[in-house]
Amino acid sequence: MPTPLPILINTRPTHRGDAIRQMTGVTVVDLPLLEIRSLSISECEQAMMMQFCQGAYDALVITSVESARRALDYLHTQQIDLPIHQPNTPIIAVGTATAQVMQAYGFDVILPQTTNNEGMLALPQIKRLSTHDRVLIWRGIGGRRLLHDTLTAKGVHIDAIEWYERATPPDLLDNFTAILPTLPNHAHVIISSEMAYQAWASLPHAETRYHYLALGERLARIIRAHEPTAIISMIDDLSTQAVGRAIDAAQAFDTDHQTLFIQPDR
Repeated sequence: MPTPLPILINTRPTHRGDAIRQMTGVTVVDLPLLEIRSLSISECEQAMMMQFCQGAYDALVITSVESARRALDYLHTQQIDLPIHQPNTPIIAVGTATAQVMQAYGFDVILPQTTNNEGMLALPQIKRLSTHDRVLIWRGIGGRRLLHDTLTAKGVHIDAIEWYERATPPDLLDNFTAILPTLPNHAHVIISSEMAYQAWASLPHAETRYHYLALGERLARIIRAHEPTAIISMIDDLSTQAVGRAIDAAQAFDTDHQTLFIQPDR
């Protein structure tokens, strides 16, 4: 009999999981841990967007694909010609996927070497900001505030627009109960945020042993603190290449109580 394919639990929001859903060499089981809900922006936030278009900010920081897409959609509805050329306003995206959304509209984008708040804080364009400089942040509700709080402590003026919120799907427990009988005694699970892990941890897990694919070192350590014996791979992005590489390494590396640090190609 052929060896069964490894099981990958795809926990990405439904509209964000297509690439993983189409991976070969694994059997993908969908279980979205979060859903994304768009928010209307206030008149004050609309004014921030107009100020951005006028070059009033010393940097724009974009923390997610979701915020980038919604901000660009808003500019389109306002009939703003894109890209907006602002040589004195560096545009900083937290990761490659976010940068690609902006680049598709012709924007020049700066990427940190490490795709998180710490990586953005290490950029020279962020380090040189000081008192009275102005930064606009596009984000969702409930994300990490390390960059925001660090810059505020330096006296930098921060304006932030929250374009969406994350929520646990109301049918998460029903969906998990439905897939549970189909899971083998070992399965790979994508965990892309602390909120997603909290949703995952709230479920009534049985005997299945999970191999976590954690997005970034901080998230890997959060999982380790709650599950000291878990098998964890740290990945730096959610590309199918990074996910596949982590699964292959775990399949080949027969061990318990181990954190595997799987880095994407640079």
